[in-house]
Amino acid sequence: MAVKQLFQKAVRKLRLLRQGGGESASPLRSHVDPSGLHPSQKLRRLGTVYGGWIIPAAHGLTAESLCYCAGAGEDISFECALVEQYQCRVRIIDPTPRAVQHFQNLEQAVRSGERFPVNNSQVDFYSIAAVHLDRLEFLPVGLSDTDADLKFYLPRNPDHVSCSVVNLQKTDRYFTAPCFRLSSIMNRQGDDSIDLLKIDIEGAEYGVIQDITTSGLLPRLLLVEFDEAHTPLDNKASERIRHHIALLARSGMRCVAIEGSNATFVKTS
Repeated sequence: MAVKQLFQKAVRKLRLLRQGGGESASPLRSHVDPSGLHPSQKLRRLGTVYGGWIIPAAHGLTAESLCYCAGAGEDISFECALVEQYQCRVRIIDPTPRAVQHFQNLEQAVRSGERFPVNNSQVDFYSIAAVHLDRLEFLPVGLSDTDADLKFYLPRNPDHVSCSVVNLQKTDRYFTAPCFRLSSIMNRQGDDSIDLLKIDIEGAEYGVIQDITTSGLLPRLLLVEFDEAHTPLDNKASERIRHHIALLARSGMRCVAIEGSNATFVKTS
């Protein structure tokens, strides 16, 4: 991502952070139960201004915890923080060629003792130690509600990295990659359960939410970016967001934090 665009996005997120954790300015505010939101002192934010996420301070994550993080791009500061601070095991899920290359470059730099920038930044660098790299695994596949090869449409700006199977930005260029349901990925990896799931998959989150609520594979902590909050496909975007947040609520997932288009849920039942 170009430095100018990265700076602009970082400034927007910083403004949200200064407004009570992003709650008052979040487009998700009207879609969640405000009584469930935690005060800022009960929350913790991991990662950069651009790529970070909010989790509860009493998250219970340990070296025994397994986290799945779908959607990486060129900022995996959140994933690295899970490993560095809590020694979690983290599986990163993203088929985007640039995301795959970014992870490989990070690995090479860390093992060589070199600093490596987050998202081509001139100020943000990864701090993960080589000894922790083994707790990070990159899976070059997509997370979906079906097991199939799907088209990932590239963003309009070639400096940007995030691609979308629902073609959020309505472009023509795409690549094809294998995608799998959460249950299929877990079976392939030999995982019976996960503690945290991050879904940042450019508009494909609805299908995954429906799939994991139906299959009963809801994790203790669920982090979701509702991309239509900032890039709507049509005038029904708000209804789709409200419907899927309500679906999660009915499935026992309490929304405890919102920031911009990101929402953090905790399993209560």
